[in-house]
Amino acid sequence: MKAGELNLEWARRIVGALVEAGLAEAGVAPGSRSAPLVLAMAEFPELRVRVHLDERSAGFFALGYGRRARRPAAVVTTSGTAVANLLPSVVEAAAADVPVILLTADRPRELRGADAHQTIDQVGIFGPRLRWEADLPEASEAGLAAVGEAAGTAFAYATGPPAGPVHLNIPFDKPVEPKSAEAWRRGLERRSGGEERRARAPGRGADPGWERRGGERGAETVAEAAERVKGELAGARRPVLVAGPSSDPDADGPALSAFSARLGVPLLADPLSGARFAAAGAWGKPTLIGGYDHFLRVPGVSTRLAPDLVLRTGRTPTSAVLESALAGWRAGRQVVIDAGGTPKDHQRLADAYVRAPAGAVLDLLGREADCAERLGLAGGWAREWREAEAAAWDAVEDGLADDDANEGAYAAAVLGALPAGATLFVSSSMPVRDVDAFGRPAPLGIRVLGNRGANGIDGIVSTALGCAAAGREPVACLLGDLALHHDLNGLSAARDPELGVVFVLIDNDGGGIFHMLPIREFEPAFTPCFATPHGLDFRHAARLHGLPFSDVDGPAQLADAVRGATERRATQIVRVRTEAGANRRRHEAVRRRVARVLAGFGERAPPAPPSA
Repeated sequence: MKAGELNLEWARRIVGALVEAGLAEAGVAPGSRSAPLVLAMAEFPELRVRVHLDERSAGFFALGYGRRARRPAAVVTTSGTAVANLLPSVVEAAAADVPVILLTADRPRELRGADAHQTIDQVGIFGPRLRWEADLPEASEAGLAAVGEAAGTAFAYATGPPAGPVHLNIPFDKPVEPKSAEAWRRGLERRSGGEERRARAPGRGADPGWERRGGERGAETVAEAAERVKGELAGARRPVLVAGPSSDPDADGPALSAFSARLGVPLLADPLSGARFAAAGAWGKPTLIGGYDHFLRVPGVSTRLAPDLVLRTGRTPTSAVLESALAGWRAGRQVVIDAGGTPKDHQRLADAYVRAPAGAVLDLLGREADCAERLGLAGGWAREWREAEAAAWDAVEDGLADDDANEGAYAAAVLGALPAGATLFVSSSMPVRDVDAFGRPAPLGIRVLGNRGANGIDGIVSTALGCAAAGREPVACLLGDLALHHDLNGLSAARDPELGVVFVLIDNDGGGIFHMLPIREFEPAFTPCFATPHGLDFRHAARLHGLPFSDVDGPAQLADAVRGATERRATQIVRVRTEAGANRRRHEAVRRRVARVLAGFGERAPPAPPSA
């Protein structure tokens, strides 16, 4: 075969192996060197291919797809800085255990480090963040049987466990495309019809000697892990379950809720854990706690509610108050249950680390009657948590009533307006904190997702649209003005009528979160360097991308707008204008109200623990 035909066949083997393994979504960014991969993808009708003009947005779109679908999308780029633009999304995917497959075209190896145009060192560019990577050789007839195996291996490592990003670097020599475009078009229908499908399956040939890196995978079995956790529970009389953001909230949320309901263990549920807003199940009513950000900061309350055992799942909680409480509960034991790719114990608090899927472990324990019987919790421990929870939420909701200055009221309004089955994607910075602090636990049956691996505000628009591509449910995205500005290019994907996302824009003209921090006192540096007022009117951004745009006043009007928008299932932007200083003052007023209500709670003697 000539070079162009060989390149295309090489790409067919790679793409075919990925499709055979389960690849259904791919994002393509324009470029010449990646032409064989793009042409090959056109031959697979079962593969949904979307075009992204910006590689950075393409990476985050794939991240959103993988986060929602729990299976990888592929991203195809040309060589050079196009590859470097994928790094931010790779960082998040690695930290959050999200499957993504990166297919980067490259120049032949002899052109690397030789001043060739659009050529950089792409091998190892993502550092240790990958689950697996391979630098393939140039296309050859001898390697055709084995190159599919490399692609199949990449898919396996992407899906895990632990799931995460993988990278296939694929050099193509010129001419990169076949000689005859007409011949390719004539063959397209025949190839797409499946006549050559058998030849595309991953080959099992000799190792062609590609350079590859990947760590060993492995974890405890669920049964082994459950026995370890059961042993920890056997001696506990005041246990709690702290559920941080989950990589798989659809699986973890119901398991955590069932464990809490069946064993009587208070469940402190981050909004991204999958448990706080999960639909009610047949297991009963869990002791679901979501007001901890308010009541654990009240003097004496954290001490009164100090557990003798903390089971921790997911990543670091969104709430800094809860994080601080964990550090203060040193008298009891803490056990992390996690099978992810990065350790989840940055405060070094864990007495034991159980490397297994938390949802599966707790689901097994919750189904074991002897475990619940052995634990033998008296009702007083759970009642203590429920009392603090109810009092805090009554105070919070009284403080939010008719409050159009508190951004937390808008977060609560969005949650209450979404239909059962919907997905809410929340930006880092203030939106996720407001959902955590003002989203009262309820069986809403909605999924809340966010980029809490590295906690950045970049790529939010694209990630939310990627989530929409992976499911059929209504999707809303709560984000701030800086996050929207950071990923305006991502709105290009919103032209796809299949991707209906309601973007709820909290516009406080800058970095509102910095008004919550001590740095706000450091003028004249604070306003220009931290608050960063920009004066932009995002109505023009919506017009540029052909999207409907509306302004609303007050939480009730926002709730009505979200209900209507999710029914229409078309992408649009709904803006709420706020003022950062007023927002901070309203947050502080709510905290003072909670503190008054719970002032005497921490002074009472805790209930006696049940006898062993």
